[in-house]
Amino acid sequence: MFKPILIAVTLNFAVLPVFAQDPNQVEGHWSGQGEGDLTVDLTHVQDDIYKISIGTTVAMEGDIPGCGGGIDGEVKLDRKGGNFFVENESYDPESTSPGLKERYCEIGLTFAEGRKLLLEERSGCIGYHGAACGFTGELVHDDAGL
Repeated sequence: MFKPILIAVTLNFAVLPVFAQDPNQVEGHWSGQGEGDLTVDLTHVQDDIYKISIGTTVAMEGDIPGCGGGIDGEVKLDRKGGNFFVENESYDPESTSPGLKERYCEIGLTFAEGRKLLLEERSGCIGYHGAACGFTGELVHDDAGL
């Protein structure tokens, strides 16, 4: 008698939608440091899809030039984070330059305690910033101190 009830309850929970991430916890402006200043803006689109914009800047010091750059698109996120891929506009499989031989710019995103976002530039992104900066670093959500 209890077995049919248990099966019915289990099936009811199995068909409920599963939301990967509470948009209110993810959306907004993130800022922090890596090789320079990093920013990320996340806007919820639908379900587990977010619009993302990543920026990096390294200030000029004396005669040493700074650099900067950015990239944007859409990323699928779950509670742990996700992987952001953008097709590399300068992709050339015949190139001898490592930055141009990669078909995609790939950036890993990991959510950590304390409203932190860890970025890890994995490959193919040099065309979106300069040689003196990158998209790897630790960021904090702007409302983390509230």
